Amino acid sequence: PIYHWTHLELRRPFGITDTLFNEKSAVKIWHECNEMLQQPEFSARGIMQQMNVKLSGTTDDPIDSLEYHKIIADDPNFDIDVVPSWRPDKIFKIELPHFNAYIEQLGQIADIEIDSFAALKKAVLKRLDHFDLHGCKSADHGIEIMRFAPVPEEEKLDQILQLRRNNQPLTELQIAQFSTAVLVWLGTEYHQRQWVMQMHIGALRNNNTRMFKSLGPDSGFDSIGDRSLAEPLSYLLDTIDQTNQLPKTILYCLNPRDNEMLASMIGNFQTGGIAGKIQFGSGWWFNDQKDGMERQLQQLSQLGLLSQFVGMLTDSRSFLSYTRHEYFRRILCEMLGKWVENGEAPNEPALLGNMVSNICYNNAKNYFK
Repeated sequence: PIYHWTHLELRRPFGITDTLFNEKSAVKIWHECNEMLQQPEFSARGIMQQMNVKLSGTTDDPIDSLEYHKIIADDPNFDIDVVPSWRPDKIFKIELPHFNAYIEQLGQIADIEIDSFAALKKAVLKRLDHFDLHGCKSADHGIEIMRFAPVPEEEKLDQILQLRRNNQPLTELQIAQFSTAVLVWLGTEYHQRQWVMQMHIGALRNNNTRMFKSLGPDSGFDSIGDRSLAEPLSYLLDTIDQTNQLPKTILYCLNPRDNEMLASMIGNFQTGGIAGKIQFGSGWWFNDQKDGMERQLQQLSQLGLLSQFVGMLTDSRSFLSYTRHEYFRRILCEMLGKWVENGEAPNEPALLGNMVSNICYNNAKNYFK
């Protein structure tokens, strides 16, 4: 998709539409774009306004201060809501090498000595309240391995936490018990706050040891995993749902072989009162290209309700990635148009136009209230 992405980002917002980006045009385009970037309408805020952004959810660690979110919220001259999104991976991934150091930081920020599972929850609650105060509407979780184990008594969780705090090895069962306990408890907290719970499942990270040592994580050496996730995911969602506290949830898979599984899984936990409460998320990472988006849309439409889909998202680290919404809209409309031409959908522009508007904007607006 490099050709598509590059030229769409040059078109929006820079207005460069008549030049192929290559080695001959690169310098000219570089200077044109840099001249425009000096203007207020091409600042980060200016680009967001050009793209008609109404709300942006950043990705934030539970120990983040959120001071800049407050500065933006207090600015009367900027009418776009920029709110944090809760990303608690370092809390529930007890197996990570830096878990203990992170728990120390969390305890200091919350002013709580974390020496038990109850103390951990107390510290996390403080941070949840802090995020809630700053307008947080969503929690996101990166889950490489979908684990599940029945949640044990809190005394057992205390023992697991103490073992880890003393740098003792944990069994796979203990890791699963701890992560399940944290995720189940967090799910109930999201439900109380009316947050959306998102899960991005199935990355295989840090595959190249030599390059990891040289460059660190998130530097281009991750790929698609192929672990089984249907049963543990079902058990996790069911455990939260048994107390009727499953929050609105969006599930993303990195391996497209899991598309149909997720599209059918979401039907197990839908409920009255919230249309499309459980969502099969848009094509993610390696799948947020034309074929991947088409696959996700086709499989959702075959096994779920496309009309209730909350649509596409962008890369929160790149302001030019807002063009991803246009790319998605083009793909969605092309697919629906083909259905009409083939007699597979009614030739009713008002009906289909309303559905497209909902998928591309209204559904998400209502979902992330």
